[in-house]
Amino acid sequence: MGKQDLEPLSPPAPRTTGRLFDRVRGQHAAVHALPNKGVWLRTIGRELGLARNTVRCLAHAASADELLARRWTGRTSFLDHHKPYLHQRWAQGCTVGHHLFEEIREHGYTGGENVLKKYMAQLRQAFPLDPPRKAPPVRDVTGWLTRHPDHLTDDQAQQL
Repeated sequence: MGKQDLEPLSPPAPRTTGRLFDRVRGQHAAVHALPNKGVWLRTIGRELGLARNTVRCLAHAASADELLARRWTGRTSFLDHHKPYLHQRWAQGCTVGHHLFEEIREHGYTGGENVLKKYMAQLRQAFPLDPPRKAPPVRDVTGWLTRHPDHLTDDQAQQL
């Protein structure tokens, strides 16, 4: 991989599907479907099998998206300060997570190795490396060298 400028990866878009998202949406709809006049949160919780505080959060939320997006949006990571260095090392060809973890730990990184591994997986997906080509057999190379250049195919000439 040549030296290329790695742009910082944008944070993943908020999830709109999944077990948690579907469950919260269903619970939110169920709480808001019940008549709110004179029904206690405990009664709603007992009927739906939810804790009173869960029912309270669901009842006060305008939408299920509000419940899911409020905690983790816009948070910084321990890794944010070290991402430019990681991008530089990635462009230089160092793609082994454990080695990079040791390097950034020397530069003051206090987070865990799993955080780095997840980020490295994102880098691998965004900037895949070309797999190394298998060297051709010696017999083939010898044949290409001793053969007249006009009798080589384009692929053979390129490999030679």
